[in-house]
Amino acid sequence: MQVKRYEAVGIQDALAKIKGDMGPDAIILSTRRLPGEKKLIEVVAATDSIGDEGISSGSHKESLRADVLSFENREMFSYFRTELEELKSLVRGVKRDGLYEDIGELKDAMHTFFDVMGLRDRTKGKEKGALSRIYYYLLSRGLSRARACKLLEEWKGSCHPQEAADYEKGLKAVEGLLIRSFVSSEEKKEGRVKVFLGPTGVGKTTTLAKLAARYALEQKLTVGLITTDIYRIAAAEQLKIYARIMDLPLEVAAEKEHFRRSIDRFSDKDVILVDTPGKSRSDAAYLSKLKDMITGDWELETNLLLGLASSRENLLDVLSRFDKFGCDRIILTKLDECARYGVLCDVNEQAKKPVSYFTTGQNVPQDIERANPEKLAELVIRQ
Repeated sequence: MQVKRYEAVGIQDALAKIKGDMGPDAIILSTRRLPGEKKLIEVVAATDSIGDEGISSGSHKESLRADVLSFENREMFSYFRTELEELKSLVRGVKRDGLYEDIGELKDAMHTFFDVMGLRDRTKGKEKGALSRIYYYLLSRGLSRARACKLLEEWKGSCHPQEAADYEKGLKAVEGLLIRSFVSSEEKKEGRVKVFLGPTGVGKTTTLAKLAARYALEQKLTVGLITTDIYRIAAAEQLKIYARIMDLPLEVAAEKEHFRRSIDRFSDKDVILVDTPGKSRSDAAYLSKLKDMITGDWELETNLLLGLASSRENLLDVLSRFDKFGCDRIILTKLDECARYGVLCDVNEQAKKPVSYFTTGQNVPQDIERANPEKLAELVIRQ
């Protein structure tokens, strides 16, 4: 048996070196992080010196390959456990330097693991080909590797073996699973006071104007507008222009008492739409103050706006930071700036709230559509 030691910046880099040097049948014996500022890892790998001619039969060869994969996967799991324990220590404040680098390295390692698994070595023949094609198609649509694996496992576990070999049927079945996942059991009755929340630049004011036009011009409802945004330059002026065009009353409320008086003045309105500042999502003091301002004895509905042009990590971070509001609905913005919609699956899984609308441009009031589970699944799979 030939044994070699490798130093690499991450597990992906190490696996690439091992495969190129020792071949695909090499096994990983151990992994550990090396001390020092370079944040290298040490990987010890080995390969059997016996070639294909030393293996008595094809079945024996396949058995050996299965053992190698099984052993490697166990080593990968061991590596993840070690990394996760270190990350827990980092989050607890024991050692915060390099936190994001460590998270990125673990993410790369998990990506490699899911690609190694990829549902490729658990199936045979046509079934294997269909599953693999769907798996990589889902990745190309922007789904995470974990989510793609989970969907295919769920489909494979519920379908007939012959159906598992049909690519088109499999893709259609996965779309059906996504539709069911987008159906929320937590949807509640719409509130009269609709507050629009979200980070800077997500499109709250423009979205509010689009919905105001829908309520006032299409549904013939009486509408009142309130803005609490006194931070952004000309923010109130922008909403005043929309209000003047649509002939709607507008109130500016900087403090809780001002906000309450504005709600009282609009007691005769069918719908009250509330714009909020797009300050940094990391400003916890501001978020707490805003939550206190909008809380009262009125029919409140909170809508969190998420811009799909942002990264998966940013979207999930926004969900986490605005969780204190207990948002009732999600509005997706900037779909026209997004190329792949697979991130919707991660947003849906973390938020567990219905998506009510999505916007597709800056035109008021045209570029907004009602969302439903079928349309969201179609966006992920087909568009």
